Amino acid sequence: MKEAATDTEPKATILVVDDHEPNRIALGSVLRRAGHRVLEAGSSPEALDVLHGSAPIPDIAIIDVRLPGTNGFELAQHITTDPALPRIPIIHISAEANDARDRVRGMEGGASAYLASPVAPEELLATVDMVLLAGREARTVQDERRFAFDLQHAFLPRAEKLAALVGIDLAVGYVPAMERSQLGGDFYAAFAIERGVLLAVGDVAGHSLAAATVMVELRHALRAYALEGHETHRILHLMDRLLVHFHPGVTTTMCLLVLDTGTGVMEVANAGHLPPLIVTPEGRATYLPVRGPLLGLNLDHQPATPARLERDEVLLMVTDGLIERPRVDLSRSLEDLRLHVCANTPCTPHTLRDALLQHYSTDTEDDIALLAVRRQPAEPG
Repeated sequence: MKEAATDTEPKATILVVDDHEPNRIALGSVLRRAGHRVLEAGSSPEALDVLHGSAPIPDIAIIDVRLPGTNGFELAQHITTDPALPRIPIIHISAEANDARDRVRGMEGGASAYLASPVAPEELLATVDMVLLAGREARTVQDERRFAFDLQHAFLPRAEKLAALVGIDLAVGYVPAMERSQLGGDFYAAFAIERGVLLAVGDVAGHSLAAATVMVELRHALRAYALEGHETHRILHLMDRLLVHFHPGVTTTMCLLVLDTGTGVMEVANAGHLPPLIVTPEGRATYLPVRGPLLGLNLDHQPATPARLERDEVLLMVTDGLIERPRVDLSRSLEDLRLHVCANTPCTPHTLRDALLQHYSTDTEDDIALLAVRRQPAEPG
């Protein structure tokens, strides 16, 4: 491995892998004159040694396809699947393997570009600049997702606080879409108020850091309005006005209820969200008939719907990321959820949550938030 010394900060660190030294010299010369730091390797094993021992790790690897032993395609696969390495963009280059099948193989193997050798300096540098820019934009998106992911988890209720809620057994679940798609604004809330326990699930429209930050703002507003003693439909009214005033154009779905843990009486209000599902030990599951307009549309919300949760029943509230699938009607998805819940009875909140996440969370590209609750048995006396 050879490295050139430079007096100024390099634009990027680039690894050139080619078993033919004149090729390495030619590519390295062009890249160094353009201000890049260049590392060289003459084989796949040497390239892996450089990648694992270099600080900083190269920003790009330019790999000749026709390497002896482990060829360039195989080396690229090693790099992209090595858990000890970050995502390193790869540019393949070859003087011989330049037909369509070779190029397709290279791109399917994770390469960002494919060049024919000899390559003009202008084309080489333009390709490097393009790949560097794409890599930096991808890292920016990843950083944004990571920040929003941390933000969401920081403001979701802690497990010990949920476990301390008196009179109920509660299970919650949250699965971010971070590794599958973009971040959304799904959330749940559960906390004690004077009239009982307030339970809510919601979903801010959109998939971005902005959706996650609005979600955090709404959770704070929900707690504040609830602690002021407002009825559930009035809370929705106030949150609707908040969105209209401070976030025009943003819409949110939310279902919230207040549960009297002693009597089981509930006040349920819904703003365009999936309705809650009540599950009996005998295997019956019924959606509560609660509807209402989305938040953020400046529309009125009707008074809450009364309902009751018996002590042996489980109440389930979910966001649409659990069940919505492309080109599948929502009514069909709701019925599928109801039947799947029935098939998993009798259940506890925790067993129901685990069964649903195991069944649904592997093929969705949206965030998932859910909560399941059951009243605790009355104390003897």
